Amino acid sequence: MKRHIQSACLTILRPIARTARKALTAPEPPLIFDWHQILNGPATGTSAILPKNTPIAQSICAGEYEKEIVGFLEALISPDDCCFDIGGHYGYYTLALAKLAHQGRVHTFEPVEAHAARIEQATHRSKLDHVTVHHLAVAGENGPLTLNFASDEGDDSMAFLDVYGGVDTPAARDQYGAFQTTSVQAVTLDKAKMDFGPPRFIKIDAEGAEGAILEGGRQLIAQTRPRMLIEVHGICEAMHCANVLQPLNYRAVLLSKQKTTLPVLWIPSNDHAGIEIVKEKLGEMPITFFNE
Repeated sequence: MKRHIQSACLTILRPIARTARKALTAPEPPLIFDWHQILNGPATGTSAILPKNTPIAQSICAGEYEKEIVGFLEALISPDDCCFDIGGHYGYYTLALAKLAHQGRVHTFEPVEAHAARIEQATHRSKLDHVTVHHLAVAGENGPLTLNFASDEGDDSMAFLDVYGGVDTPAARDQYGAFQTTSVQAVTLDKAKMDFGPPRFIKIDAEGAEGAILEGGRQLIAQTRPRMLIEVHGICEAMHCANVLQPLNYRAVLLSKQKTTLPVLWIPSNDHAGIEIVKEKLGEMPITFFNE
C-alpha cells in the first residue's frame, strides 16, 4: 500500500515540479542563425546556416561533430552512391554525404520547413547541384500528418510526428508543451524509392519514428539492400528496428556508446565488404547484435 501511495504522489508531483523548475529557470535566448564555413572533415569547404555562438556550430565547423560516426561514412560511401538523409536538421550529414557521393545523388528529407529551407540554401551556396532537399516527412504511411516541432528558442532539434509520439525523455517532455504543430506531407521509403530512385545508403534520425520508417520501406530494403545508419532512440525503437530488419538478414553494429540515443549501422549479412570496412575502422571484428 505504501508503495502505491508513493507512486501516486510522484505522479501528481512531477508536473508540479516541472512547472516550478521552468518558472525558476531563466528562458534560453532565441537562436540566431548565420552562415558558417566548415573547415575540417568530409564536408570541408561547404557552407551551412547554423546557430551563432553555439557549441554545435563550433563542433560542426571544426569537423568534430560526431567525428567517430562520420569517419565510418567516409569509408562506407562510394563516389557514385545515391544517399537518403532522413531528418536533415542543420544539414551537416547532407553536406558530408554530398561531398562523399560527389558523382551520385543525395536526397534529404526534412519535415520542419525552416530547417529544409536552410539546408537548401546551404547546398546552393556550396554548389552541390546533385543534392535535392524535400520538405517531406518519411514515415510508415503516405499522406498528411501532424508534425510537432520546437521553435528557435533554445533547443530546436526535437520534432516528431504526432502519430508516433516522439522521444520520451525528461528534456523532451519539458519542451513538448511549448511545441508548435503543423501539417506536413509524409511519404514511405518505398514511395521515395519509386519517386527518387533506389538508395545505396540511408541515414535516419527521426526522433522515435525509426521502426515505422523501416516498416514503410520493406520492399526497398529487400530489393536494394542499402547500408543504413540509424540513430535509435531507446530500447523499444531498437527492438522495433530489429523486428523489421532481422528477417531481412541484416546485422546491427553499434558504432558508439551514448546515453539516450545509439548510432547503429545496419548492414546486410552478405555485405562482406561493408563488414570488412567496419572491422578495419574499429581495429577488430565488430560486435553485432540482432544478428541472423
